[in-house]
Amino acid sequence: MNRPFALALACAVLLGPVATAPAQTPAQTPAAPAAGCTRPEPPVFASPATAGALAAADIDQARYARDAYFNAADANLACLDADIEARMRTLFATGAPMDDALRAAGLAHERASRERAETYERFLRLCLAYEDAKGPVPGGCR
Repeated sequence: MNRPFALALACAVLLGPVATAPAQTPAQTPAAPAAGCTRPEPPVFASPATAGALAAADIDQARYARDAYFNAADANLACLDADIEARMRTLFATGAPMDDALRAAGLAHERASRERAETYERFLRLCLAYEDAKGPVPGGCR
């Protein structure tokens, strides 16, 4: 089994019914980051409704913000993966019951993954709206 799949499976098992609960606002999310892991704030993009008023440089700037966020988010996810893996190894080696720290790390990973996906979607919607209004964006919307 490949490692990312195994970690995702472990998170799903750890989170159990919590993973299917209604979405929580950030203030309600109990997940604390693992020691040393830093969750970056997602960039704020203009609304797709205002895309026609933007310049191509604005889309480039949004792309740079997205890419910088992705680099930081990927580093955070890798840190959380390592923390979860280490905690699970200890859990399995000692036969100890799952603790709140492992559950919190799983929730932090789920939140970080969701934020990364939502950031990609927000950028893509903005970029596609810009292309609809003004034509192709140099470099595309990927």
